[in-house]
Amino acid sequence: MALAGTLKDFSLADIFQLIALQKKTGYLTLRNPADVVTVTFMEGTVVGAESLNKRIEDRLGHVLVKTGRITKEELAKALEVQKETLQRLGYILVAEKFVDSQSLRAALSIQMQQTIFRLFRWKDGDYNFEPRDSVEYDRENVTPMAAESILMEGIRMLDEWPLIEKKIPTFDLVFEKIPLPIPPVLEHRVETAITDDGLGFLGVAKKDTSPKSDAEAAAVRLSQEEMAAYQHVNGVFTVQEIIDRAGLNEFETCKALFELFNRNLIRPAVPGLEQVAVKEKRGFLVTLPLAEYLVPIFWGWIALSVALLPLHPLDHLPWGAGKGDIERDVILKRESLQRVAYAIQAFQIRNGRLPNTLEELARGGYMPMRNLSDTEGIPLFYQVSGNSYTLAARTGGDKVLDDLTITSVEAAE
Repeated sequence: MALAGTLKDFSLADIFQLIALQKKTGYLTLRNPADVVTVTFMEGTVVGAESLNKRIEDRLGHVLVKTGRITKEELAKALEVQKETLQRLGYILVAEKFVDSQSLRAALSIQMQQTIFRLFRWKDGDYNFEPRDSVEYDRENVTPMAAESILMEGIRMLDEWPLIEKKIPTFDLVFEKIPLPIPPVLEHRVETAITDDGLGFLGVAKKDTSPKSDAEAAAVRLSQEEMAAYQHVNGVFTVQEIIDRAGLNEFETCKALFELFNRNLIRPAVPGLEQVAVKEKRGFLVTLPLAEYLVPIFWGWIALSVALLPLHPLDHLPWGAGKGDIERDVILKRESLQRVAYAIQAFQIRNGRLPNTLEELARGGYMPMRNLSDTEGIPLFYQVSGNSYTLAARTGGDKVLDDLTITSVEAAE
């Protein structure tokens, strides 16, 4: 199976779906100006993910030290052994009894997830899949990841990451806890089975209703992910350092911090409201009074608006409905279509067929019913033809918009 091209022509979800459905074994290499990532597949499941910028073994050792599972001295010794023997770092750490195999598997799984899920935020890049009869990976410590679960997590990220970025624009941000009269407690949940009518979501859970003391009843309750992140918020650790220590992947940690922020349990650890910290890529920190920071921008915008007024009177005005607003609406609609396309592909991998209607996605828990309409609330067009489908946005008069259409490629053996 020859598979190569650009992510603009063939999305990451399409690539994963094709490899999973055909149960292919080989190496998928993705390149963009910032990084090169190689994802290893065995019979359609993911068994490895390596970033050129951040080798998983280098990151693995760093995370194990940060989480206190091994010491710096133990990591240094393991790396020395690795230089002499060329064995995998994980094998050495277990053999030297620096870490148990269960902790190693958990850490490797998180690192694989982070490497793969970052790919869903790529806007462009090239890809190439090289099929093989067999692939090399750490069979003892790596648990294969199903393409379906990767696609489902990708859908969640596309939906929620833009909101999270508004509160956590950089991993260099530092949070501090807001004092509470009683420390938060972990909210225990009791897992329930999926309902027979098919309306239940995967992994549905209900709250534990067992009797609680007065102190427990008055305390703020946190989910397991929220508690894992909250424990490391101390006014010193950056978001990246909390990610390293929390035992969660990037998305789970940032979502937990986002929820804690929204619940007024944490806040940015800034010197004061009158200061605005701007951290540049070079690492130089500039602090300016808020008024001194905003006033030049305001007058600069005014001058630029006057200069550009004869060219296009609406585009540069924040309250105008010019060309810029139309372009943003098109981008939002395209992103909405792509999220639904990911859900369709996840449904197909799990059920071995395409959904007959988009409503099947909502009933199966693949995405909320509200996401089956575009940004204006107009239901999306969906049509199945054999093993392929057409998904499109349309006007209020039911006319399909050609420039907002996704037509799937039928998988070929």
